[in-house]
Amino acid sequence: MKNTDYSRRLVWLTLVVCLGAVSLGLIPSFELFGMTIPKVDMLSSLRDEARGEDVVEYEADIARLEEELAALASPVEEAVDTMPEPLPVRYEWIIEAEEEVEHVALRSLDVRPEGVVVPIEDFDTLAFTRYQRLIERLAAGEDVRIAFMGDSFVEGDILTCDLRDALQSLVGGRGVGFVACDIPFATVRKSVKRSSSGWTAYSVMKPKSTPEALRDRFFISGYIADGGVGATTCWETTSQYATLEGCTRGRVLLYSRDTSRVEVVVNDTLRQEFEIAGDGSVREIYVEMPMSSLRLRVLDGSVLCYGASLEGGRGVMVDNYSVRSNNGHAIFGTGATVNRQIDEMLGYDLVVLQYGLNIMQQGQRGYSRYRDQLRDMIAYAERCFPDAAILVMGVSDRWVKGDSGSYEPIGSVDALTSYQRAAADSTKVAFWNTSQAMEALGGMPAFVSNGWAAKDYTHINFAGGKRVAGALVMALRQSLYDYLVVCEAEAARREEEARKREAEARQREVEAQQRLEEQINGIRPMLDSVDIGVDGVLSKVEE
Repeated sequence: MKNTDYSRRLVWLTLVVCLGAVSLGLIPSFELFGMTIPKVDMLSSLRDEARGEDVVEYEADIARLEEELAALASPVEEAVDTMPEPLPVRYEWIIEAEEEVEHVALRSLDVRPEGVVVPIEDFDTLAFTRYQRLIERLAAGEDVRIAFMGDSFVEGDILTCDLRDALQSLVGGRGVGFVACDIPFATVRKSVKRSSSGWTAYSVMKPKSTPEALRDRFFISGYIADGGVGATTCWETTSQYATLEGCTRGRVLLYSRDTSRVEVVVNDTLRQEFEIAGDGSVREIYVEMPMSSLRLRVLDGSVLCYGASLEGGRGVMVDNYSVRSNNGHAIFGTGATVNRQIDEMLGYDLVVLQYGLNIMQQGQRGYSRYRDQLRDMIAYAERCFPDAAILVMGVSDRWVKGDSGSYEPIGSVDALTSYQRAAADSTKVAFWNTSQAMEALGGMPAFVSNGWAAKDYTHINFAGGKRVAGALVMALRQSLYDYLVVCEAEAARREEEARKREAEARQREVEAQQRLEEQINGIRPMLDSVDIGVDGVLSKVEE
C-alpha cells in the first residue's frame, strides 16, 4: 500500500482557509432582502477572549425587583421581646456644621436661553409631573441631586463635569459628588483625584468575575470594592472648576458583612474611627467640616465600599455613573434594595439614561427590541428611585468609515433616536434629542475638525462634552424660563388683583365717608333748631 504524505495538502488547505477568511473580511457590509449583513470579522471572538471578556447581557426581571423592594418596605416582624435594637444606618462626624444658606429664587431673566435650543420633551400626562417638580425645585434654589447614568460617552466625567459646573454656577452647590472607591481598570478624571490600594474591585459588566455573594450588591455606579485590613482610598478635590472647591460634606457609602472598624481622615490631619456593625444594609459615614481631602482606611475586618461623595452648599449635585460597554441593561444587574437604600440617603430628583451608542449598527433601521429593553430600564429606575424624574437622552451623532475610506453618517442615528423617543413617550418620562443638539453645532464632522471628538467619529472628548453639556443646560434653562415666565405672570396677576382690591377698599371708605357727611348735612337744620349742633351729635355717637 502506498504511503501518502498529507502534510503538503494540509499546508495548501490551511492557506486556502486563511485566504478565504481574509477575503470574507474584505467584503463590505451589504443589504440582502431588507437586512443589513455586517462585515465579517473572523478574529473578533479571539480578540475578546484575549482581553478576558466575560461581559454578560442582563435581562429585566421586574417581578424579582418588586419582591426585593416589597421585602425592604415590609421586613419580617419578630416578637417585641426578641426584636434587636436597630443598627445605625448613618455614622456622623461633625466638627464645623455648615452654615444654613437661604434659597436663592431665580428670575426668568437669570435663565433666558441663548442660541438654538433643542427642548426637553416631557411626556408625562399628570397635572403636576416629576419633571415639573424638578424644574420647580431648581427655580426655588432648593437642593437637587442628579444621577447621570451612561456609557463610555461620559466616562471620566466627560460632559457631566461641565453640566455640573454650569448648574452649580446657576443655582448653587459645590463639589464633584459621588466618586467610586476603586474600579478594575485605569481611567483619568480631572474633576477629582483618587488613589486607592488594597481593594479588589468588581464591575457589574463582568459578574462571572465577581464572587457570587457580591453579585446582588452592585449600585448603579456599576463598581464595588472589597477590602480587608489596610485597604485605603483617598478622594481629593481639584481646582479644574471653581465649583469643585469649598466642599464641606463628605459621605462614604459602604456595608460590612461582619463587624468592622474603619478610620476616616480629613485633610490628612483630623482622624476619627468608626465601628461598623455587621449587616446586609448600606451604611453611610457622614462628615461635615471644610475639606479638601477625605481618606478611608480599613483597620479591622473587611468592608465593601461603593465610594464617597464630596459636596458643599445648597443647590445641585451631579453624580457621574458611567459604565463602559454598557447599553443600559446593566441596571438589571444592580441590587434593587441597594439602589433604594442609597436613594433614601442621597435623595435623587433626576435620573438621566444616556445609552444606545454601543448597540447602534450601520444602516440598521429597526430597534424595537432595544425600545422594549429601554422601557424596562425606565421601569427599573422608577422603582429604585421613586421620587426622581427620568430623562432619556437620545443617542449621539456618529459617523463610520465607508467603503471608500472616508467617513460618512452611520445611517441609523435618526432611527434609534425615534425608538428611544417612543420608549420615553410610552412610559411617560422626559426625552432629549442629543443628536439634534450636536447637529445644531455642526454634527460629528464639526466636532472632529474642531478637536471636540476623537478621530473615530464616535466618542467626544472633554471639549466636545462641554458643548453637549451646554446644549443640555440650555434645554433645562428653557424649561426653567418657561416655568418662571408663567410664575411671574401669575404673580403679577395676583399683585394687580391685590392692588385693585386695595383701591376698591379705599374707594368704599371714601364713599362711606361721603354718605355719612351727606346724612349729617341733611339733618343739620333740625339739629340747629333744637340747639344740639353737629358737634353734640358726634360726641353722643362717640359715647
